[in-house]
Amino acid sequence: MMRLNLVILVLTFVFLACTKSGNKKDINNSLNGVQDFKHESVLENESINFSNVFLKIERGAFHYDSFILKDTLLTYHPSSEKFGGELKKYNFNSEQVLSIETRNRLVRYIIENGFFDLKNNYTCEESCSSALVVTFNYNNRSKKIISDDFQINCPKLLRYIEKEIVRLHGKDLKRVDLPG
Repeated sequence: MMRLNLVILVLTFVFLACTKSGNKKDINNSLNGVQDFKHESVLENESINFSNVFLKIERGAFHYDSFILKDTLLTYHPSSEKFGGELKKYNFNSEQVLSIETRNRLVRYIIENGFFDLKNNYTCEESCSSALVVTFNYNNRSKKIISDDFQINCPKLLRYIEKEIVRLHGKDLKRVDLPG
């Protein structure tokens, strides 16, 4: 009888431990399942007017293009340079309407992962760099972060935002490596 009580106690402890570890916030599959939040309580006492959110991603070297998210409309603005061959898809403005739920998850992810805690500038000493600039506005808060290179010394959150916006846009306008 004592063994049975001990087994039940151990199983209860294991069950509770497994249940507690599964309580991380889930950004869901629409945001690649990323689950590492730095600031879980940031949004608890703050309401966001999601329809006033503005997010701009500007890519340098070779691209010189941008993506802008206003409300649920995600717009791609190409470089003034025209590309040929398989890169023609980079020559045209294009739009994608996101679901409200997807937009809200992305915004929460950006805020909860400390966008406003990042430095304003990240420098790179390499000669062949490709800048990434992310501007984010919500609830009268605004911040523009400039990273000289999208890979070297660039915060993971900025790289994630760029990749996620490209993925959500749906036209496969990923970064193209520079020749050389």
